Amino acid sequence: MPEAHGIVVLLHGLGRTRRSMARLASRLTAAGYRVETLDYPSRRLGIAACAAHLRPTVSAIRQRAGGPIVLVGHSMGGLVARHLAAPDPALAAGLVMLGTPNRGSEAADCVSASRLGRVVFGPALRDLRTDASAAIPVPHCPMAVVAGTRALIPFFRSRIPRPHDGLVSVARAGLGAGERSCTVPAHHTRLMDHPATVAAVLETLSAWFPAAGRAG
Repeated sequence: MPEAHGIVVLLHGLGRTRRSMARLASRLTAAGYRVETLDYPSRRLGIAACAAHLRPTVSAIRQRAGGPIVLVGHSMGGLVARHLAAPDPALAAGLVMLGTPNRGSEAADCVSASRLGRVVFGPALRDLRTDASAAIPVPHCPMAVVAGTRALIPFFRSRIPRPHDGLVSVARAGLGAGERSCTVPAHHTRLMDHPATVAAVLETLSAWFPAAGRAG
């Protein structure tokens, strides 16, 4: 296996745990990257507070790395990553967002209208609405977006503009800030595990970590 040539930090989405990123972590590790997969209380805190909760850990990882790291976030994890990277240009060499509702999600609009939805998903739900997306800071680092195009949840199929992954439309996944972007025929929940997603992440990392793919 090639010598590890960069540190990648993986952030899960709303209501998930670090285990949801295990398959992607395994693929990146096999490619020679050092991977840190972090947990955070996604249903107890808003997105900015989740980033504040993670900042000491991520800053320590950056210090150990001796150089910028790459943040990879699934869904809400991508928005948390934006909050982490925006105030500190030296933190991240880049940011990859997988199925992230960069312009909010109509699904979040629908669920947040329900008291039960607000109770189940917590304060971060309001940060995922379409009317809240402008409050998420945009970092000054290279970025990439991977959006899914296969809907799995029947309830939202007709409520979200196509193409979409069941929760986030391709249009709302895009940030419009010059980021790299691609679509993958996968649904939201397992987007990070799709082989095309893994390939896209590896291709992006090789551009941001020039030593990628070379033996130590």
